[in-house]
Amino acid sequence: MFIKSDKDNIIFNDTNSEERREFINNKLFEFNQAQSEKVVECDRLKTDPPTFIEIYAEIKPQKLVGGLVSYIDWARWLYIDRIWVDANYRKQGIGQYLIKFVEQKAINKGIKRVRLCTFDFQALPFYKKLGYKVYGELEDFPEGHTLYYLKKVLLN
Repeated sequence: MFIKSDKDNIIFNDTNSEERREFINNKLFEFNQAQSEKVVECDRLKTDPPTFIEIYAEIKPQKLVGGLVSYIDWARWLYIDRIWVDANYRKQGIGQYLIKFVEQKAINKGIKRVRLCTFDFQALPFYKKLGYKVYGELEDFPEGHTLYYLKKVLLN
């Protein structure tokens, strides 16, 4: 669909176009690069894989009862992407051990900060107990729930 604007003869076109998406992406990259070299490092993620820090808990070989997948992002923050502990093994310190392990590995790599997100039905009190602070929340995501964004300073 084309919508014409009288101002400067601009036409608005709402069709999908991979070529145009790439053009907009490249123009934004050029603008960002002119503003800050550090900001544009995020575009490296397209070609450079992140540094993963993972740990898994198992009771027998091949029987996982928990795990944590995290990575060091483009801004040199640790991002805790996923953590899970089997319901039968919760409240035994496994989750806390997983978190402390990846935090220490991150510190050893010179990482100073960590971030994560969690839903209201997941582990917000757990993270707060470990020193994480809420810096944002997204209500009704999905409808009826809240997504919390948390961070923690590992090193000053």
